[in-house]
Amino acid sequence: MKIEYKKIDDVILNKLIDIYGEWVKQYIYIRDDTLPLAAMDGDFPAGYVCVTPRALDYPLENLQDAFIEVLGVHENCRRQGIGQHLIECCEKWARKAGFKQIRTHSNNQAVEAINMWHKLNYGLCPHDYYDDEPKKDDGRGYWVAKIL
Repeated sequence: MKIEYKKIDDVILNKLIDIYGEWVKQYIYIRDDTLPLAAMDGDFPAGYVCVTPRALDYPLENLQDAFIEVLGVHENCRRQGIGQHLIECCEKWARKAGFKQIRTHSNNQAVEAINMWHKLNYGLCPHDYYDDEPKKDDGRGYWVAKIL
């Protein structure tokens, strides 16, 4: 496998949709203020990421940080450093853009991803989306963040 990292364009986005599903287009933004990036093995997108500016919540909504909207590596290409390299590219982009922090979310079902975030020195903050009793494996996960 020979991986090249390329900015996602419409052609690559359509390949991502074909392989990973329609849902992926909701999280890939092809704009000047984002970094949509694919790990390409020839014509095959082995992985992808998109990092965007995102406002913090009230009362700091006038501040932004870098937010990783989506990160994925094809199941046949995992444990080869692709996800880690995509994240390192996001961090480099965010630093260059002047962001002080980068963050994202990982759900409880993505145990490998949670371990990767920890290995890459991201802070992990557990949470669930429910005000009452949490439902098993639904809505629970970790906010992950790193000071740049």
